[in-house]
Amino acid sequence: MTKKNKLIFRITTTFLALLYLGGGARYFIEYDIISDIFADLGYPRYLQPYMGASKLMATAILLAPVPKWLKEFTYSGIFINASLAFLAHMMVDEPFSAAIPAVIAISLVIISRIYWGKLEYPKSPFKISN
Repeated sequence: MTKKNKLIFRITTTFLALLYLGGGARYFIEYDIISDIFADLGYPRYLQPYMGASKLMATAILLAPVPKWLKEFTYSGIFINASLAFLAHMMVDEPFSAAIPAVIAISLVIISRIYWGKLEYPKSPFKISN
């Protein structure tokens, strides 16, 4: 059972890290395009570099051996960021396809966090059982 859990954790975490690495890099590489998207969503443009940097830091924390509390904060931050991105796209009446990366991020962060918990806290009374 632990090999299966470890495999699911690694796959989902890798995809989540790649999604956030690409997203964070895009905030800097395609600065003008992302800046226009920020404006369309109603966010101030000055948040863009901070969001890009936070996505890159989240990627590093997901993949690095860091204290559990820092990884927990990272998981919650990714979940909040992806949830707000989804809501922002839906509130401005964009097509659902614009919010698909956020839906993927929400799904991946939930699955990754559940399986990280199974590996880190195997005897926890709060563990989600099969």
